[in-house]
Amino acid sequence: MKNPAKLLQLKKQYSAFLDRHPKFMRYLAYITDHYVEEGAVMDLTVTDAKGQSLHGNARLTAEDVAFLKEVRQMLSGD
Repeated sequence: MKNPAKLLQLKKQYSAFLDRHPKFMRYLAYITDHYVEEGAVMDLTVTDAKGQSLHGNARLTAEDVAFLKEVRQMLSGD
């Protein structure tokens, strides 16, 4: 464990993020349960306040799927 104080700070920031975006975890849970599978393409576009976008994607491997499902369980407390 690197720095327990940093982990506590991160937990507080995570809770605040969920307070600001209450539907975010439900969205992640839904896509993890219905769309995250080996061979699926995860596609992400971020648009800044000026309207400029950056786009990227990744084809998921079995290891990626296992990792994403583990992260989801850890974050949701399932």
